[in-house]
Amino acid sequence: MADLRLPIREERLSMARIPIVGDVAELIGPCAEKVENRSLLLDKFAFHKDWDFDGFRANDAHRWSLMRISDHGSSEILRDSQDRREEASRLENKNPEKSKRLSDESEIAERLASTRVEGKDVMQMRVQHTRRFIGLFRSAFGDRAVITVGQLEGRLAINLADSLIQNAGICLDRLFGLPFIPGSAVKGVCRAAALEELKQANSASRKQLFDSFRRVFGTAETDFNEHGELCQFCDLLAAQAKNQKGAISFLPAYPINEAKIIVDLTNVHYPLYYGGDRRRNIPAGQTDSLAEEKPQPNPFPAVEVGAQFGFCLVLNGIDPEAALLKRAASWLETAIAVRGLGAKTAAGYGWFSLQSAVLQQLLEEERRETEAIAAKVKAEADTEAKAAAEQQRLAALSPEGRAVEALLQLPDEAFAAIARNLAAKPEPEQIAFLRLLREHKNKRDRWKTWKKKKPDLAAAIEAVRKKLNVPALP
Repeated sequence: MADLRLPIREERLSMARIPIVGDVAELIGPCAEKVENRSLLLDKFAFHKDWDFDGFRANDAHRWSLMRISDHGSSEILRDSQDRREEASRLENKNPEKSKRLSDESEIAERLASTRVEGKDVMQMRVQHTRRFIGLFRSAFGDRAVITVGQLEGRLAINLADSLIQNAGICLDRLFGLPFIPGSAVKGVCRAAALEELKQANSASRKQLFDSFRRVFGTAETDFNEHGELCQFCDLLAAQAKNQKGAISFLPAYPINEAKIIVDLTNVHYPLYYGGDRRRNIPAGQTDSLAEEKPQPNPFPAVEVGAQFGFCLVLNGIDPEAALLKRAASWLETAIAVRGLGAKTAAGYGWFSLQSAVLQQLLEEERRETEAIAAKVKAEADTEAKAAAEQQRLAALSPEGRAVEALLQLPDEAFAAIARNLAAKPEPEQIAFLRLLREHKNKRDRWKTWKKKKPDLAAAIEAVRKKLNVPALP
């Protein structure tokens, strides 16, 4: 059976570690500290405070697991490690047991802090990928699509419930390990905004709005049950079927600039009150002192303010009416700018400002980049075409003609070297060489110089000419 008890540091530490088999631990580290993908670290290798073998418990394990996937989180973990190491040193004689625990926690924190997930190249690649996709998306679908850019004005908490760590999840791209907003979440907040508008509509406009709602989002029979969200609108159905497919596809929203991940804290918990200590009938948080209550804040990951996301909607072919796309875009803007997206919106999270100017700038940059790429492709194609035409021209020449072309490409020193060994060259090259000395101005001048200053070389060339019985040189 595979060994799950490999120590973090064999000579000292043999307690808490991520429960993975020995060969995997050797590859990625006992605490998965060699893994660089945030998504993999959070979904598969979060360090749990109760994963131990010797009764050890690391109370800050959850926070460290989140810190190491956040931007610049490693420095904070190292600070924790240093604080524990100094405290352990002070307590070494007074409280050896606590000193040993703090020392062990310092070792774990130091190892977790060695994880390296921040990569500007990965971020830039993700941003370029998103920008390129938006440009291609607009080019491909044209009037069938709409793009909205929203900038976070409050931190974004998205998908908190989906993680190894309870209520501390976040949506991360599997390949890049960077945050995104699922299409289902985009559709959900749009549908909620539309439903609220539908409930507040007057009787004159409600029927038309209800039809638009059904055509945009689609409906199921369960929506009209007794406890369904649309049960109060059953009278508007008339003879229409309850089941209907939506005409709009809601795509995942990815960042178009740097989206930083930070670690935030939930409202503190009050153990004494929630644990049953209500004998004095004191509300939570209002005990005699905060120290007596010992509040326990819980960390969770969030996307920092300033991240810009591109939201893409497209008519999927079920209903081609363009007015549906406009209506869906309006609901999207209301959803992200007025109602908020993700968790904790009532506390100011998940609120966006609309950035139409950024979208226009992005599309303009994409247009220029596309034109530059097209120009580069055309230039390369022209170069290849010229090279192919040149090859065809040379192929059509006689051996003597090809030799002339080759000799004209030589620098002066290489041409002179040919002259010194002309007698050993193939006959077509000899004829071509003599032809250039007779017909080409620069080569003819060079021949005249050789006759005056290098009579031996001139004599050797003349001997080759006589052997070939070609016209005399000037």
